[in-house]
Amino acid sequence: MTTQQNTTEPTTGVTGDHTTDGIPHGLTSLTPFIAVSNAKQAIEFYTSVFGARLVDATEFSGVVVHADLDFGTGHLQLGEPNEEYGLIAAPDGPAACYSLGFYCPSADEVVAKAEAAGATVREPLTTFVSGDRFASILDPFGVRWSVMTRVEDLSEEQSAQRVAEWAASQSDS
Repeated sequence: MTTQQNTTEPTTGVTGDHTTDGIPHGLTSLTPFIAVSNAKQAIEFYTSVFGARLVDATEFSGVVVHADLDFGTGHLQLGEPNEEYGLIAAPDGPAACYSLGFYCPSADEVVAKAEAAGATVREPLTTFVSGDRFASILDPFGVRWSVMTRVEDLSEEQSAQRVAEWAASQSDS
């Protein structure tokens, strides 16, 4: 196996045994990278609460600069905040600057595990008009998660219609 050197020359995505059109198998086109303080503890939280599998982690001087977690049908990458690369941590406190959605077989079980592991429930479990069992949590690393289980077998259109009707009823009140 040869090692590819860093280059600035334009290239196109490869297709092979492990990659299709430049996207590694198992990844989706959108793979978020988040900067979290205490990345090692965050990896432990995400593997124990969400069942993620640590694919790989790169450390410099004991600091996680890049880790790849496989959530089964999507990946999440993370590392410690690094000002040199413009990566800052989430704000302190209950506010969140972004939210990640996580679909799973049992939102109730995941929320219970998350709460036991130090997460704060922001929006309690409820079954929403979209057909999803839903809760939002703030994990110990400042990341907001929408934890969801689809409990009604609805099409995208059916779910969107229900949400639109619900939203219209909210603005009328």
